[in-house]
Amino acid sequence: MYKTFRVLIGFAALCLAHTTQAQLISNTPYSRYGLGEINENLGTVRNAGMAGTGISAANSYQPNTANPALLYYNSITNFTMGIAGQVKKVSSESSSQTNGNGNLNNISLTVPVTKRWSSAVGLRPFSTVNYQVNISDAVEGNPQATIFREYVGSGGLSEVYFAHGVRIAGGLTVGGSASYIFGNITNESSSTINDPEQEAVGQERVTVVDRTSYNDFIFRAGANYRQKVTDKLFLSAGTVYSFESKLDAERKVTYERLTLPGAAADSAENSVIVPASLRAGISIDNGSNLTVAADFASYKWSDFKNFEGNDGGLKDSYRLSVGGEYTPEANSIDNYFKRIMYRGGLYYGQTPYELNGERITDKGVTVGATLPIGRSTVYDLYQLNFSLGYGQRGTTENGLVKEDYLQVGLEFTVNSRWFIKRRID
Repeated sequence: MYKTFRVLIGFAALCLAHTTQAQLISNTPYSRYGLGEINENLGTVRNAGMAGTGISAANSYQPNTANPALLYYNSITNFTMGIAGQVKKVSSESSSQTNGNGNLNNISLTVPVTKRWSSAVGLRPFSTVNYQVNISDAVEGNPQATIFREYVGSGGLSEVYFAHGVRIAGGLTVGGSASYIFGNITNESSSTINDPEQEAVGQERVTVVDRTSYNDFIFRAGANYRQKVTDKLFLSAGTVYSFESKLDAERKVTYERLTLPGAAADSAENSVIVPASLRAGISIDNGSNLTVAADFASYKWSDFKNFEGNDGGLKDSYRLSVGGEYTPEANSIDNYFKRIMYRGGLYYGQTPYELNGERITDKGVTVGATLPIGRSTVYDLYQLNFSLGYGQRGTTENGLVKEDYLQVGLEFTVNSRWFIKRRID
């Protein structure tokens, strides 16, 4: 009965997980470009604690969603659900503001099909848009008048995926996933003119609301090879390739004027090109309580095509991360802290954004842990994962903004053996 109850909860959560489409990041002007902030972490809170590494770092009791080829190592049923939050300070040369938010971040169910094959289904954010930018300029030809412009964006895309991992021979495993991308992005721009000599004009506000819906599939392929190099050490190398994809897009643009009743609207359909990307990783582990990993990701954002058919000013980007996890003594009876799995990591990347001749970089440090919950049995294992990261992005030079952010992740994981034939002697 309890297993059936867990299954129902799992599938109910999957059905309700569309709430991940809500905002997962605080206000960031950089999410104005492309499809917004792209989710760099294809894994879970476990991976977030290691600065996002995990392309070659398998874990039997955590879902290996960062690389579908690693799903083979999930030999028991795993259900996980996580939330994420962020506090961010956005600074310019003259001012700053601090805000934050949080929401459901990921949910997945991993099931072993055979001894060589495991599958996973889940949902995670693909991108997020959340910004508000205010600009004021003098009106050309009328220095006494001022035009105020406001740009606001919200929404994002979500990703439902179905993945498989299979062991081919020895330490070689391969995998693949199909993801359905869907969601809406709204960009609103408005302008108001303030002219002391013409007070009526000051009430004239023009607003343009651009709401675009996206949907289609993205496919990924992964591979991993793990080999014993000494009596106590294993070396693993893995890669994940995301194929270029064309997303269907439907746009509706509404034009509104404060002084005139009603609004005009236009609609159109087109497609956007999401470019290919390549992730690669290498890791060393001792087969029990220690793993050290490094990942490199490369994105061909210069091949991006937006609704208008151009690249939106995006540039090719990359991200480098290193991380590790260590458990002092997993089977310790008298010391709970020795059973905790501790994690840490560092990352540095060059984002797709280049503004005012300045390339925007992103860097940070992370920590995390897995806390055992309750008493483990041969049938069930409950864990609570958390991650904490601090990072910096951008600069206040050349009229740009700098972001200092603190990210927090919390995740509940259940490992359960569902398909055991019980015997009565």
